[in-house]
Parts: sequence; C-alpha cells; structure tokens
Amino acid sequence: MTAQAASPTLDFEYVMSPRRRFAWLTRFIRQQPLGVIGVVFIAIVVFCAIAAPLITNKDPQGFSSDVLQSPSGDHWFGTTREGKDVFARVVYGARVSLRVGLATVVVSIIGGTALALLAGFLRGVVDILLSRAAEILIAFPAILFALTLRTSIGKDVPELGWLGLSKGEVLVILAICVLYTPLIFRIMRGSVLEQRGAQYVEAARVVGASEFRIMLRHILPNLAGLMIIVTSTSLPAAILTESSLSFLGVGVEPGTPSWGADLSGKAREFFVRAPWIAIFPGLALSVSVLAFNLVGDSLRDTLDPRLRGRL
Repeated sequence: MTAQAASPTLDFEYVMSPRRRFAWLTRFIRQQPLGVIGVVFIAIVVFCAIAAPLITNKDPQGFSSDVLQSPSGDHWFGTTREGKDVFARVVYGARVSLRVGLATVVVSIIGGTALALLAGFLRGVVDILLSRAAEILIAFPAILFALTLRTSIGKDVPELGWLGLSKGEVLVILAICVLYTPLIFRIMRGSVLEQRGAQYVEAARVVGASEFRIMLRHILPNLAGLMIIVTSTSLPAAILTESSLSFLGVGVEPGTPSWGADLSGKAREFFVRAPWIAIFPGLALSVSVLAFNLVGDSLRDTLDPRLRGRL
C-alpha cells in the first residue's frame, strides 16, 4: 500500500482521467437528459450575460417616452412604467445574478473548505469552536440573517470596480458569504473527517508525510468531486438569495438591472395592467435557478457512487 492509494468518496478522479473523460461525457448525455437540458439553459444565460451589448442596443437604465408599452418589434418584452426596455433589463440582469452567484460560491467554497480542513486536522478546541460557531450562524433564518447583515454593513464596504462589482453587489456578496460559508463548512468537515481515517492517509503517515502535506496533497484533491457538487447546488441558491434581497430593496443599487429588483417596489402596482413587467424577469429567474438545480442533481448522481454506481 502506498500514500497514493486513495479511495475517494466521490468518483471525481475516475471520471476526469484522460481515458474516461470522453466516455463519461457520452454516458452523462445519455443517462442525464435533464442535466443536459440544464447545461443548455445555463449556456444561454451565460451567453446573454457576456454578449449583452451585442444582443440588444437598448440601455437597460435608459428612460423613454414608451411607457408601459406591450411587447412589440421595438420592445420585445415591453417597457416598464419609466419606459425602460424589459428585454434589455432581463439580458443585463443575467450579469448581476451570475456575478453575485459565482463570487459568493467561490468565496464560500474556499472559506468553508479551508475551515473544514483546519477543523478536521487540528480537532480539539479548534474543531469545537468552529463547529459551534457554524451551528449558531446556521440557526438564524437565512433571509432574515442576510437582510440584517446587509443593512448593518451598508456604509463600510468599498466599491470593487476593478472586479466589475458595484458597492451594492459587494455588500450582497458579503452577506450571502457569511450565510453560506458555515453551511459549506459543515458539509466539507464531514468529508474531511471521513478521508482523515482512510487507509491511504495512514499509509502517508507511515512513509513520513507531514500533516500539512497530507491535508493539501492527499485530502484536498479527494474533496474535488464534493466541491463540484456543492458549487452546482449552492449557485442557484445564491442567485435566488440575491434576487430576494433585491426584491426587498436591500440588494443592488436602485436602477441596476436585476431580476429580483424588477419584481419589487412600485413596479408591483402595474403587474395587472402590464403583466410583462413581472412575467419575463420572473421567468428568467425561475429558468436559471431550475437549470442550475438540474445540473447540480445530475452531477451529484453521476459523481457519487452511493447514488448511481460508477459510470
């Protein structure tokens, strides 16, 4: 037995090996049709976010005299009560949702995994303190906690223009990260403890590997599959949380194209008279969240042998 004789919980290394990669892709397409549909919708959303200026020449924040105009050739999704083009706001709103969702998940995954590795290897007081702190944060209602945190740190966060993030987006990202990092920590901690007791870890200790090397060289790579699954399932939740905060008026800055913000405020007074104001942003949000959930479920079924077996 050698230190490399890993037996990971998830089949990430098996699936992503060069010989298996193409076969895994074809089987994924054949066995996970809903996941493929989700990937297609995600690709459309990402394309809209990247190529928004090419898709529409309308200013999503620009006013016009075409107030509450129904969908037409000039305004495909109609206009709002200020004359803003709904199609442009839906397309540009994908940028906000993806930026906030991706940034939140990346920071939360990195932070939660790092804390899980520390807790799993240091154990003792460190593990107890981190676990109890995570449980306290998780005990708070999610939206209420994010709303309170977003409001309390409103004036103390700089704008990160070099990352393409406005001050409102930075605030929302921080609020959601504080909410999601403890959840990811709890998930990753269990996997770290499971891997820590595996035979390949004992073999690494026998040949003289340090705890730090074992943690980074052996444990961390075997968490990759779980990290992919957690990322794919956390991303739609983060997008939905951002939309919820924007709907409540404490998300991105007023006027910024956001699916949640376009469903809130005084716009609700015109939903009966001009239903397209609610239909298209709500549909974009629903389809995007559904697509990410479909992909997340498919990846979980594919990478976790306890659910579907090895592909």
